[in-house]
Amino acid sequence: MKLLHKEYAGDPFVLIGVHTPEFEFEKLPENVSSAVKRFGIGYPVAIDSENITWKLYGNQYWPRQTLIDSKGTVRWEHAGEGDYDKMEDRIRDLLKEIGRPTGDKGDAGSNKLEKFRFMPNTTPEIYTGTLRSQGFGNGQVCVPGSCTRYIDPGEHSRDTPYLSGDWTQFPEYIMHATTEPGYILLKYGARNANAVLGVSDMKPVRVDVELDGKPIENGRAGADVQWDSTGSFLVVTENRLYDIVRTKSLETHELRLITKADDLRLYTYTFG
Repeated sequence: MKLLHKEYAGDPFVLIGVHTPEFEFEKLPENVSSAVKRFGIGYPVAIDSENITWKLYGNQYWPRQTLIDSKGTVRWEHAGEGDYDKMEDRIRDLLKEIGRPTGDKGDAGSNKLEKFRFMPNTTPEIYTGTLRSQGFGNGQVCVPGSCTRYIDPGEHSRDTPYLSGDWTQFPEYIMHATTEPGYILLKYGARNANAVLGVSDMKPVRVDVELDGKPIENGRAGADVQWDSTGSFLVVTENRLYDIVRTKSLETHELRLITKADDLRLYTYTFG
């Protein structure tokens, strides 16, 4: 979206983002403002906390792209990630309809959109809360004083999260319930892996990160990964999307997030 905005924004093309929250913390304007600044978004973003715009357009997907012409007619729609090159083609078509030159696409630099194309067999978004979770690869095991303990079976299917330690599932997220070590592991296939993480009292929480059982390498790490003498980790200070893994091609890995915090929340995984 930022590339399309940079290339085509201005009279008569206007790009507007509509933020329809998936989680309660995403309804807070200050959180949306922080995300807009963090991601360097230069186009206006409207907040649709009551899902009014979502319902008017009959939407059922995050994200969804809609092109509307100068007469207010919807001319093109797309649900989900990918096909940004097709969206660019339709933008150019609509500009040509009103006599606005668009130049040669090959010289515009917008062919950079190719790297954002959707890769077949990419792991879909995975939610952990009871409202949308498809379940975990292992069930709860009751131990003295607790019925929230999970034991990792050791063998992992792709696109299914596995828990180890004491976790409690809430409608929107799974939360680590004790100060004893625990982790959530996911075997995925994608170029990029992210997780929406948070904490209840906004105190910094360390989350150790392992890729295939080892600290993640600098060349594969997302922007939020840090390192010290013990390995790679995230510092979760607020409820937001954390950029964890970035590779140049679709790869299959086991991502393990390890914590000793008793209030770490994991809402969802997203991939690209």
